[in-house]
Formats: sequence, structure tokens, C-alpha cells
Amino acid sequence: MTGRAAACLMLAVCASLPAVAADRALLVGVSVYPNLPGKSLEGPANDVKLMQRTLSGLGLADEQMTLLSEAGGGLPTRANILRGLARLASDSRPGDWVLVYFSGHGAQVPQRPAGPGEWVEGDGLDEVFLPRDTQAWDPARHEVRGALRDKELGAALRRIQARGANVWVVFDTCHAADMLRGPGAAAGWRFLGPQALQIPLSLWIERWRTSLRRQSLGLRSPATQSGAATGRITPGRYVGFFSSQEGEGTLEELRPDPQDPTQQRRFGLFTYEFALAAQAWTGSLAVLARRIEQAYRERPFPTPQFVGTLDGAAPFRRSEVPD
Repeated sequence: MTGRAAACLMLAVCASLPAVAADRALLVGVSVYPNLPGKSLEGPANDVKLMQRTLSGLGLADEQMTLLSEAGGGLPTRANILRGLARLASDSRPGDWVLVYFSGHGAQVPQRPAGPGEWVEGDGLDEVFLPRDTQAWDPARHEVRGALRDKELGAALRRIQARGANVWVVFDTCHAADMLRGPGAAAGWRFLGPQALQIPLSLWIERWRTSLRRQSLGLRSPATQSGAATGRITPGRYVGFFSSQEGEGTLEELRPDPQDPTQQRRFGLFTYEFALAAQAWTGSLAVLARRIEQAYRERPFPTPQFVGTLDGAAPFRRSEVPD
């Protein structure tokens, strides 16, 4: 066999082999809100650094992680976040593990009028994540300008999953709580209420009354559109780690910096406990979830929530046998 023929044969063999799965992460932390005076946070910038170190310990290299934070990487604007999610979808292949992490303010906003077949929230409210360029309520567009609605994020994540990749989302932000964080206090809340976003109280009351009417009539929302992939690709696993149950707030607290225990810094409580639980973690995602839950046992609230396929092989640890 000539050298050229051997090279062609090698190329043909390589082309027939399945692509090697690759892991990647998008880490988003929003500490500064230039258009929302007095609503900035200290913790998210520290959270992103801590998550980067934690994932490095789990086997991810720096080039496999995209950071959007005031502490490094690109700025966590709406456009940059959506661009990062789109890039994850375009780069993902079957068998990949993709972790998407959010730290910052959450809020609830009145849902826009739903179109035919669109999901109607039972309470008339959408949960939103607030990027750096979030602005106040826009009456003409019926939205908080710059905010990322839950449906937008869900659609972006389903596009990644539809490529056959396994999606692991981690949210250290609250979507519903009746308290603003206290600047300068030992602990603070990651939530902005309707007044802070200049949402008219009359609109809030209208949504509340609509919710009561729907409940009294027993109305249900139409089914969501399936995010399953078509063709031969089987959608990947989905796992969600959330810092609180629906209706609870999320805290950030002063904690010893893991890299320098003599220094106290603000971290999201959930992110901090996640990082501690991930140290020397072996086994499935269910094991990691139980370790985090253990850290919350002495607290009346918040209560972390873990959903999805928690059993089976853990991400970033392909050689381990699941317990």
C-alpha cells in the first residue's frame, strides 16, 4: 500500500469514528447595574471566580469555560449572555456536558399577552434574570428592558439539549421574595421587587386578580412546545440546581475566601455550599445534591431544589462508575 493510499484509509477510518465528547461551561455573574442605582451586588463577581476554581477541580480547563462577569471575561449584558448561549448550542455535540451558571438579581414581571398556543402563567407573572444592562419597566413594550425572561432562557437551553448535549443549569438567584437585599448587612437578598423596577402597582394588581379568576375557573395553561430534537439525535439529559424553591428568596453572605481564609468576602450562599460540596465529590449528581442539602439542614429557608436526571454518570468525570 502506498503512503497516499494509507493516508486516505486513515482519513476514512477517522471520519467513521464518533466525535469525542467535549465539556464546556458558561458562567454568568452580574454585580453592577448601572441603570438601577443602588441595586448592585458584591457576591456574583466572587461567585464566578469560585465556580471557575470549582470546575477546574472537576476537570474543566480554562479554555472550556466562558466567563461573563465584571471580575473577568466579557461583561454580563443581555446580548453577551444570549450570544454565549447560542455559541454553546452551535458547538455542542451528542454526549457533551454543558454547564450554564447564573448569579445575580432575579425578579418577577407581568407576563406579556400570550399568543396562540403560548404558555400562560397561572399567576400571570414571568420570572426573569437581570443582566447588567437591565433598565426599568417600559410601558410601551410591556417589559423590563434588558431582562431575560424564563421562556427565553428555557428555549436557549433546549436548543443545546436538542443537539444531544447534556445540560446542567445552576441558578444562584431568586425569582420570588418580598424583601430587598440590605446593603452593608451581613446577609442580603438577591431580589428586586416591582417598585425597584418601576412596574406600575395597578398592573401588578391586575395580574394578581387575573390569577385568582383563572384558579377559580380551573383554567389551565396550554402545553408547552416540545424542545425535543428531530431526526436521529436523542436529546441529552437535563439537570437543574436551584438555590431556592418557588416563592423563596436567595441570600448572599460574608464567608471566608476559600483561597485566603483570613479574608471575608460576599458569596452567594448556594454557590459557596456548592463549591464546598464539590470538594472530593465522587459519584452521581444525586450525591452532590445530597451534600448541598446537608449544609442547609439547620436553616429554615431557603430550600434548594434539584431536578432532572440526577442518577447516572456525573459530568466531567467520565471514567467514574456511578454509584
